[in-house]
Amino acid sequence: MTDAIWHRGPDDRGELCEPGIALGMRRLSIIDVEHGQQPSANEDNTLVAIQNGEIYNFERSLADLAPRHTFRSRCDTEVIVHLYEELGEDFPKRLSGMYAVALWDRKRRRLVLVRDRLGIKPLYVAELPQGLAFASEVKALVAGGLVDPAVDPVGAELFMAYGYVPGPHTLFAGVRKLMPASTLVYQNGRITHEQSYWNAWDNVPPRRPRASWHEDTEELLAILRQSVREHMVSDVPLGLMLSGGVDSSLIGALMAEASPQPIKTFSVGFAGLAESNELADARRVARRLGSDHHELEVELRDDPSLLEDMLWHIEEPIADLSSLGFQLISQLARREVTVALSGQGADELFGGYRKHQIAYGADLIGRVPGAGAVAGALSRYAPPGSTVARGFAALAAGSPSERLLAMSRVTQSGQRKALLTEGFRSAAGEQAVSAAITQYHLPSNLSILEQTLELDRRLALVDQLFLYFDKMSMSASLEVRVPFMDDRLVSFSLALPDSRRVWRLRRKEILRRAARGLVEEHVLEKKKTGFFNAALEGWLRTHREGFVRDVLLDPRTVGRGQLEPRTLAAMIADAGESGRKNAQVIFAALMLELWQRLWVDGGVDALVGRFQPRPIPVLR
Repeated sequence: MTDAIWHRGPDDRGELCEPGIALGMRRLSIIDVEHGQQPSANEDNTLVAIQNGEIYNFERSLADLAPRHTFRSRCDTEVIVHLYEELGEDFPKRLSGMYAVALWDRKRRRLVLVRDRLGIKPLYVAELPQGLAFASEVKALVAGGLVDPAVDPVGAELFMAYGYVPGPHTLFAGVRKLMPASTLVYQNGRITHEQSYWNAWDNVPPRRPRASWHEDTEELLAILRQSVREHMVSDVPLGLMLSGGVDSSLIGALMAEASPQPIKTFSVGFAGLAESNELADARRVARRLGSDHHELEVELRDDPSLLEDMLWHIEEPIADLSSLGFQLISQLARREVTVALSGQGADELFGGYRKHQIAYGADLIGRVPGAGAVAGALSRYAPPGSTVARGFAALAAGSPSERLLAMSRVTQSGQRKALLTEGFRSAAGEQAVSAAITQYHLPSNLSILEQTLELDRRLALVDQLFLYFDKMSMSASLEVRVPFMDDRLVSFSLALPDSRRVWRLRRKEILRRAARGLVEEHVLEKKKTGFFNAALEGWLRTHREGFVRDVLLDPRTVGRGQLEPRTLAAMIADAGESGRKNAQVIFAALMLELWQRLWVDGGVDALVGRFQPRPIPVLR
């Protein structure tokens, strides 16, 4: 099983096998490289723990625990067993970082699983007749013969709806995700309880309605500066994934402040797409930072078979090319460093997307009698699936779930009925699409913008962005850290009034003001593009008449009886054309089919060769 996830830790391995428990891990050595082997145990070996990730406040915990405990290393994992000795199952409340933890209590014969507060690190669980299986990647469960890969129809419908699979569901039948900020306890052959140990809203500081812009930006910068410094703690080389936008540029400026030598920066772009290629901007930022800069430009005509390797590592596909681009930038960075920081998460905290402008506008429109009905009527005249139609539908929505679904779905309910065959659609599918949102009970006093941001933080950020950040970076044995996802910064952001995020319809205003003087004005004022904003449509224009059509209209695909071939053929004809909105739908269908060809069709026997350790791909 550990061989199947060799890429997550090529430096070392550790295991514990005894009656009732089998623990195994792979180590990417970052802190206390020489002495930080796992599993870690307490003084009398009655407690044993393994973890994937980093605990950023471990040095403070170590200093607090050291007078009462004996430490064999200065590794963060050893802190876990001693915290459990003192706090029991409440020990995660003292952890700050990104982590998936498994702790075995030998005396009580109790297994405790923990996932970090914000869901940065994955943790999969399968409840089986012979016990509970868990792993950082599903392929470890498959390699151990514990899970026979099969598509989960509800997971498939969720994927076609959102372009990712919201937790706790996965695309694998019988496998689920442990939710963020959750503790699961398994004892006496069953899960005795599973509960949340942290809620961002419980730690929100009192609102300060009269706080000035200056006070708020200074507090934001103070928290972020401390977070960046904590995320830079490493005994191995580290760098920055630099997009050329506000978020990563600000992280870079704060890293440069804290580093005694020039930082290393890494950027990737797609050739031939001027509107989404930010390499020139990243280069400009790198010059200002004085960084040791490295970049890669990818051709859209590159072999589409790269998708198979991406699907192997990501395990749960997403319906855009971001994961492929992130895999390439991770390989580029791994040439130079073992750890890289990223600017991910700022948009979800401070309102960086167009839908956050729409949500802010919906609050204003809601004060005008009848305005929602007018917006609903206008949505019916806009091109189906267009940004305009989604915007009007969101403005007319009467609940947070309706609003987010209008803004964020890859396919609407009617589109899925036309695309998915009746025999494949799950009776529980549509309910699961709504339940993915309604499972989160939001505070009743939130504005529409606050509702939207909270759902973004708990859905797409976790099950789309963090998922591919972790899987794609670890495929190159690179650890990626996200300083914006400091729980103190999350709580601070929740206390801000809406006008700090969207000000005069300008997004992420407080972060722009906080970055002024650290990031040049050109970056602060430029239009947001993201890493690979327009790349998908360009990729489809390149490959639709060959690879895409050959896969989706192939007898093998049609024979599954899952996708309607006539609907697919019509969508493929439009895919990638200007003004058409089918690109993401087609790509989702393509990913679903390719995923089944890789993971399901040949069974475990066809996957055996992939479970063996292979050289980590590093771009030369």
